Amino acid sequence: MLEMTCNWCYLYYRLLSKPTCPVLEALGKGLSFEIAVGLNGRVWVNAPSHSTVILVSNAIMNAEYLSGVQQKIMVEKLLQRVQ
Repeated sequence: MLEMTCNWCYLYYRLLSKPTCPVLEALGKGLSFEIAVGLNGRVWVNAPSHSTVILVSNAIMNAEYLSGVQQKIMVEKLLQRVQ
């Protein structure tokens, strides 16, 4: 579980209600995981392995201040290192 600012969670809540969220879309192409975003400032990540949970958690936290294009580039680099 990650504790983020409520501002951040509200932003992701709005992004998740849209058809695509760049960081989650890019992560979903290479990894299997589930997330839940609460308006209380918490993000829950579930995945088959601990390393995937850590990778997804770090990507989500690092994506906060990146544009959509930068998020996709970051995730592509992360997935290349994992594979």
